Amino acid sequence: MMTLPRYSSSVRWTDYKIDTPTFRLSPVEKPDMSPYLFHMTGKSQLLAILQPEADEMPEQHGFLRASVPEAQGEDRNYDARVVCFSESPIFALDFFRYRSFRRWRDNQMYGIGFDKSRLSSLGARPCIYADDELKNDIVILKNLIEQTNIEDERISERVTSLINGSYPLLMPLLENSHSQGFMWEREWRYFNERDNGLVFPHDTIRIVCCPRNEEQELRDCLGATASSIEFVHSWNEYNEVTNFLKSRDNERHVPDRAIYGSEVNDYLESLEEQLANHVKIFNKLNAFKDYIDNLQRKGALADEALGELQNEMQQMENEIRRIKKK
Repeated sequence: MMTLPRYSSSVRWTDYKIDTPTFRLSPVEKPDMSPYLFHMTGKSQLLAILQPEADEMPEQHGFLRASVPEAQGEDRNYDARVVCFSESPIFALDFFRYRSFRRWRDNQMYGIGFDKSRLSSLGARPCIYADDELKNDIVILKNLIEQTNIEDERISERVTSLINGSYPLLMPLLENSHSQGFMWEREWRYFNERDNGLVFPHDTIRIVCCPRNEEQELRDCLGATASSIEFVHSWNEYNEVTNFLKSRDNERHVPDRAIYGSEVNDYLESLEEQLANHVKIFNKLNAFKDYIDNLQRKGALADEALGELQNEMQQMENEIRRIKKK
């Protein structure tokens, strides 16, 4: 990515503009963005999601069962059953286990990363983080609508649609609680009152998070689709990024002698994986650079040809004017 210079009349902003569609933005363009929506879970749950037992389930399809979100499980005024996702970047996913005891206890090192655009087309939407007053107003309005007959059908349909559409996406801000809520989840939800969850084709999966030694089992579970899925070890990325930032914060790097036992293998595995990812990105950028260079060479040839055509056109116009004067 070219470095954007200071504003100048000699600089064309469009030469540096990032015009990637929002749902496709990645950490390459904006470090806190991800083109994926992740559903984090445990190993047995992941296998059940990928290979549901329902007889009527189509082949090469998975199923995510809807439930009342954990943060709202004790709220008797909230009963929407939804499927939850996070739009956190891959390298930030393991934060969840450090933040939530339940996620650590359930060993939620496993997850599925879906194409954000595809899930959006199926109806997934970002949560509405609302303070207590707004949250309670929406819940009260929902209850009133269900108990009241609004005479004007147009108003009734509009209000009902507004409330029913926002209610499943409600997430309490919890701004006054000790932990200040769950905005760190960057949650999206899928809701369909006719279904008890989300049936999805395996080809909507872009990423699978799992330990390296369990990758083959999941590949076998996914069959041919696995060839188009990237398998990552998100906790290694999280540890690498956080350790690097901590070392920068302390203005020093952790010396080799501070790494002991199994940590050496984990650290080596993390470095090898990151190197492989960097090689992928390098190759893609290098190929793109070759493409741009090729365009520039063709552009120079086109400029030359345009110049020659323009000269010939000018000569023809001059000859036409000369003949007409006679």
